[in-house]
Amino acid sequence: MSPGFTTSGGYALELGGSEISALRLSSSRGRLKLRDYFTSELPDGLVVDGEITDVDLLARELKLFVKQHGLRGRAVQLGVSNQKVVVRNIDLPEMTIEELRGALEYQAQDYIPIPIEEAVVDFQVLGARVSADGSKRQEVQEVLLVAAQKQMISNFIDCLKQAGLKVLGIDIYGLALVRALLPETYTALGADESKSCRGIADVSTSVCTLAVAEGSILRFSRVINFSSDRFARVLSEQRGLPLTDATLLVEHVGLEGPLPPVADVFSPEVVSDTQQLLSQLAAELSGEIRRSFDYYQSQEHGTPVAELILSGRGALIPNLDAHLHRALGIPVQIANPLQLVAQNASKVSDAELARLAPKLSVLVGLALPEAD
Repeated sequence: MSPGFTTSGGYALELGGSEISALRLSSSRGRLKLRDYFTSELPDGLVVDGEITDVDLLARELKLFVKQHGLRGRAVQLGVSNQKVVVRNIDLPEMTIEELRGALEYQAQDYIPIPIEEAVVDFQVLGARVSADGSKRQEVQEVLLVAAQKQMISNFIDCLKQAGLKVLGIDIYGLALVRALLPETYTALGADESKSCRGIADVSTSVCTLAVAEGSILRFSRVINFSSDRFARVLSEQRGLPLTDATLLVEHVGLEGPLPPVADVFSPEVVSDTQQLLSQLAAELSGEIRRSFDYYQSQEHGTPVAELILSGRGALIPNLDAHLHRALGIPVQIANPLQLVAQNASKVSDAELARLAPKLSVLVGLALPEAD
């Protein structure tokens, strides 16, 4: 049977450090169609490390985006990822959803660092806890607990409403990434081991979201304050270059590796100097990812991460995947959430979509609903 998908409805919206992006999918008989994809640059400093710094100014920029693309009054599914979002996998006795909801009202504070009165809390039952030998532990279920600072969420909601949008829902990047890149139908799409442990590193223009999943179940999530924009920003500062020139160097030269620089327009000295600095920055990122994997694997139920999927705008930087492969010692593949999409009905060409595919991972995941 071919894999079937449904959509959450409305537009998926991503507010990054330097760009706003929106995407809409539709589904018919389980086949996904890309209806729209829009993106616009965002002034620097309005979204920093995944948080809004000025609601009114961001709402003004978002309102222009909404007007330009005819989105006023549309419902949107928003993604969030920052240090004020907490994700925990916890074990609890088996109980009904209503009993679980009541229990967490009293016990959630034991698992999250945010005062419970200042938090928005939600959960998802992952199923019976499985022991190391593969057997199910009696009367114990695994629950994914998600908490976010209430004021941070309120800022996003206020911003969307000021811009003339309706809030369909808010989701975390980690869950969206797993839905887009490791769906339950993953085996039908070519994976050999549906229960193997894989990592996803989404290096967006705001933060790096790291997720670890077994099959299609999120087991661990961490936000690293490292964005794809950091490469160009540091290069600009340390080499005294305009930011636009630094961005071109990042996109056309990248890190040292199997992909050569685009065209022969840069001198060998510029190429070498650029690759050396970008490699130093990439080492910061790979070090954070390695420490996160080590922490996850040291937990009681942690298992070795067999593969990393690189997504986000950072995945477009030449040879960043090769660097992570060398640094982490595991296979690294570039994300392609469009493998789920059967038809392109947007105004973006197939060739351009193929190039941009890795950075659409969060948006595609937001557009897909959670499994029942």
